[in-house]
Amino acid sequence: MIDLAPSDFTRDAMLGAALVLDTRENPLRLCLFASAIRIFLDHMMDALAPQEEVEACRWFKPVEGQEKPVRNARLTYALIGGFAAEQVEELTGIEVKPLIAEVIASYGKLNKHVHGREETIVRDVDEQDKVVDEVLSALVELLEAQRDYRSEIVDAIADSLQSEAVEKFTTETVDDVDILATHHTIDWVGIDERAVVSITAREVEYEITGSIGVTLLYGSGGDRARGDGAEIGDEFPISMRFKVPIEAPHDLERAEITSGVDTSAWFDNDDDDDDDDDDDRDTDAF
Repeated sequence: MIDLAPSDFTRDAMLGAALVLDTRENPLRLCLFASAIRIFLDHMMDALAPQEEVEACRWFKPVEGQEKPVRNARLTYALIGGFAAEQVEELTGIEVKPLIAEVIASYGKLNKHVHGREETIVRDVDEQDKVVDEVLSALVELLEAQRDYRSEIVDAIADSLQSEAVEKFTTETVDDVDILATHHTIDWVGIDERAVVSITAREVEYEITGSIGVTLLYGSGGDRARGDGAEIGDEFPISMRFKVPIEAPHDLERAEITSGVDTSAWFDNDDDDDDDDDDDRDTDAF
């Protein structure tokens, strides 16, 4: 997911903004504070919506006279990545466009305060402090709106993909289980967690973790009928990752799948049994 954890750079930007506020006699105090916030905001937007990713989206349309994606495009990417708004609404039932509009409005409210002009310079210190409060409130509003709305959208996308992911896994040959027995059957798949790991311009990466219940079959059906084979039920932890094209997230036939079954406990049990046998032999020796 998008990493907005504080960095040395963002800490320096916010520290610079705070230090400027201490110079109450500086007539450009508010302008310099706004410049520091602008630097922070530009850095944040680069993290939320890298230019090359935005431009690679199917829905992106360049604006004449603009060298970079405009605010609306970048904030749209920050919420839904390469998905089209209509596509997200179909997947999740969430009306995305009003959410995008609200985030854009939050950005606009913040943006209007971070551009100093001669005719807009505020010299009264109390008025400056009022604007500072408005800027910081708008910044918090923007960050919280992006976080909350994206989380809502991403969780709904994860829900919509879960059934297909489980079905796909149960039809795959699981090499990690194959080595345990002649044959096996998958009896159930239990999901503990599911998450969209990333949404880019071209693909969505989805992960589920949980457990798988299997029956390990030893010998042929005839062998087992005669009592010469065996059936053993067991369960193992699983993890699965799917990378699917953004235009067809449910089409797991086109997915790049990485799956794993943790069977280490099976072999640990064998080691424990071997240790018990060794202990028995040691006891017999005395």
